[in-house]
Amino acid sequence: MSDQDRRRLWKLGSIPIVLALLLWLGQALTAILLEPAPLVLLGLNASDPFLVLTAHHTAMWAWLSVAFARLFLPDLFLYQIGLDYGPNAKAYLDREFGPRNSLTRSLGWIERWFPRFGLLLLFVLPGYPMCLVSGISRMNRVVFIIVNVAGTFTRLMLYWWVSGLFSGPLGSVVRVINRYSIPVTASMVVLVVVQTGRAARKAEAPRSG
Repeated sequence: MSDQDRRRLWKLGSIPIVLALLLWLGQALTAILLEPAPLVLLGLNASDPFLVLTAHHTAMWAWLSVAFARLFLPDLFLYQIGLDYGPNAKAYLDREFGPRNSLTRSLGWIERWFPRFGLLLLFVLPGYPMCLVSGISRMNRVVFIIVNVAGTFTRLMLYWWVSGLFSGPLGSVVRVINRYSIPVTASMVVLVVVQTGRAARKAEAPRSG
């Protein structure tokens, strides 16, 4: 891969990388943002627990808009990376994170099943690896967007329904988080530091070996 291609790859990947890093920031600020600013928290971290926790704490249309934008935005960049770079993208990931990193292992598993169940997998799992493989497999862009949007919207409606179904227990969780916001925030910060350290060691290990 040329230096120009590498620079373009990093430009395309910068948005998904930044959004992935914001997950940790949202996790650390959970207790501070959950009650007063659930949409801000959702904009930082739209992982499954946060989708459930923030649902029904604001208007449905606002929750859907922020959650959908947060989930769908990185998918477009990842699809383009896969489309433009194909196998070179996987080779680059192997060089950066090691030949046995979890991301390329996930890509390998998805690629084995993609020819048969690609559309179904994209609908059910419209996340980082699946969008990258969709581009590598040169799925039609319009088809990719339609299936991804349908899968993301279905996922969000499911979480909205689940959150309403368990509104009592979830409300208790929110109240506990708010009541003990300082220790919860401190615990989350420690957890983020530990997770960051583990991720750094995993990325460094293959290089040093």
